[in-house]
Amino acid sequence: MFVGLFGGTFDPVHNGHIQAANSARRILKLDKVIMIPAGDPYLKRTELVASPKERYHMVSLAIQKIPFLEVSDIEIFRSGPSYTLDTVRELKRNGHEVIVLLGTDSIIEMDKWEDPDSLHSECEVVGLTRPGFQIDKSKPYQSRQRKYSLRTIEVNSPAISSTKVRNLIQNGQDVTELVPQGVNEYIQKEKLYHLLA
Repeated sequence: MFVGLFGGTFDPVHNGHIQAANSARRILKLDKVIMIPAGDPYLKRTELVASPKERYHMVSLAIQKIPFLEVSDIEIFRSGPSYTLDTVRELKRNGHEVIVLLGTDSIIEMDKWEDPDSLHSECEVVGLTRPGFQIDKSKPYQSRQRKYSLRTIEVNSPAISSTKVRNLIQNGQDVTELVPQGVNEYIQKEKLYHLLA
């Protein structure tokens, strides 16, 4: 099975994540995309607000009626930091052919990842860009492109960030148009992101 691995903190998952995953699946002709909330995202520890289980639950709610999108708890219950390389190797052991799907922020930070050279030797890594976003002009991207021959695809995804969603909620603003309905209901019910310092 040919799968796209789309990892992230998803704190919270938003419509941009879902549209990017669906768009990448179509463009790359993947059998499915597995969304993988990071259990212990070592590069974003200070930014996390929701627990790993809450983030997993929000992704589950976001994709429950979308064919070809799945959520995995593979990193939620793994002890220690969440390394994409470990996840790729585990999925490959289970018989999957894997492509790692990365947002532009992840591509730019790739030199901070655990063993990016081995990741690139294990599978193809594809960067997802939004229309009008010119990642190829950034120096960090150009460096990765030369080193790893990265491929990027333009996906149909609105310019939304989880940080923006959290800030809007904290300020009492409506995020109905930014997150899937089930996710919004869960955030309101659990009062997530309402009292950020």
